[in-house]
This record gives sequence, structure tokens and C-alpha cells, in this order.
Amino acid sequence: MSVIGWSLAEASLVILLFHAAQTPPARPPEQPRRVVPGETPEVQTIYRELKPGEERFEGLLQRIVCPAGRPVSFVVKGKDRIATYTAPRLDAVDYIAHKPDFRGPVSCGGYTPAEHVFVTWKKVDGASRAIAIEFLPQ
Repeated sequence: MSVIGWSLAEASLVILLFHAAQTPPARPPEQPRRVVPGETPEVQTIYRELKPGEERFEGLLQRIVCPAGRPVSFVVKGKDRIATYTAPRLDAVDYIAHKPDFRGPVSCGGYTPAEHVFVTWKKVDGASRAIAIEFLPQ
């Protein structure tokens, strides 16, 4: 039996070729980096990738304000200004530590000394909404 003048074998071949075109090519496996005894290890920090509409602010996290029944505020002192970012709740923000001595959990209150951070944020209904806080090494 034929479909639009094609034999069953031709139709099967077209379907196989179409499926093969939709399948991404296999990537070769990445080789692990070899550690050479006596060599100084290489440390590379990988920061959170910005998504569309997001911005990043670097500064010192001075305080997290958590009023009952209201959004949480993050007060961050930058080089030339103090910025405030909000979130509906403390657990609505991603917290990422890039320093080995970081001790969580993140909680409300003041930070003395202030913590060096990246704040990833975006505008939501006119407010600067905190998406992620990355704790940076000194």
C-alpha cells in the first residue's frame, strides 16, 4: 500500500530521517581534570547566571527586615548608594554561598560585619524584587 505515491519503505525512511533530525547530537563526555601532586589547585567560582529581565547589584548586606505579615526587605550598601530589595517571604529567595566559612541559615536582623553579596533582582509591579543573594568571599 502506498501513501501519496510512496512505498511503505520510503515512508518509513522519511519518518526515521525526520526523527533523526529532531534528536540533538550526542556530546562527547567531558574528561575530568587531572590533579597533579604538588600542583596548586585551580579554584573557579561560578556565579548564578542572569535570566532575562534580571540585574545584579554588588554591595554589603547590612540588614534583612522581616515585618510580620509584610514582605521581607534586604538592605544593601553599594559603592554609591544604599539599595533595598523586597521578597514576599524569606524563603522566596535563592541563597548561594561562595565562601567556605559561610554559616547558614539566613535569618532576619542585622549583619555585623556586613556580608559582601551579589543581589540578583528584577522589577515586579514597580518594586525591586530580590531573586537571589550570593554570599561572596571577602
